[in-house]
Amino acid sequence: MSTTTAQTTQTTQTTQTQQTDKTEDTVLTTTQDAEAQSPITRVVVMAIDQSPHSQQAFDWALKNFLRKETDLVVLVNVRPIPSIPGPYAIGASYMDFSEVVTSLEEQHRVASHTLLQDFAAKLKAQNFACKAIAMRGDARDEIVRKVAELNSDALIIGSRGLGVLKRTILGSVSDYCSHHCHCTVIIVKERHEQHEHQKDK
Repeated sequence: MSTTTAQTTQTTQTTQTQQTDKTEDTVLTTTQDAEAQSPITRVVVMAIDQSPHSQQAFDWALKNFLRKETDLVVLVNVRPIPSIPGPYAIGASYMDFSEVVTSLEEQHRVASHTLLQDFAAKLKAQNFACKAIAMRGDARDEIVRKVAELNSDALIIGSRGLGVLKRTILGSVSDYCSHHCHCTVIIVKERHEQHEHQKDK
């Protein structure tokens, strides 16, 4: 991966890039302070959401993995695309449901941006170079796509602790990423989940 030098500019304006039927928002970009400038040699993507598992993964990464001297930390959050229920897609109620979907989309967008800004503020407080990106779609596909696009060195993601049945039915985002990302994938599990895993051995 090529080495780049951190700049001292900070961007907080939201920009949007259309990708087929998806929209991607760059919510925030921060860089190291001028006196702390150093070459960025590692790109680390952190997938975050509103779950406690995500917060735990973030805390673990700060304590055990991230290096402010060399890392660009890219926070990503993927929100689902609201849809109109099939039976109502045609008919007089369509416009009503369309308005509901539009309202939900805006609520989800604001929540995603707020979440990213909160996590980015914690990184900025410790003088990390970071970027926050909000995406729409299937979390599994979007995270894998963004990791590849950024040529990331590592992905850090929390585990929701799904049982075997739920993992089979719903699909595990962390498992999917571990099999499809062409970089190091670190899955941070809850402590009780780690203990259960040890008992099973």
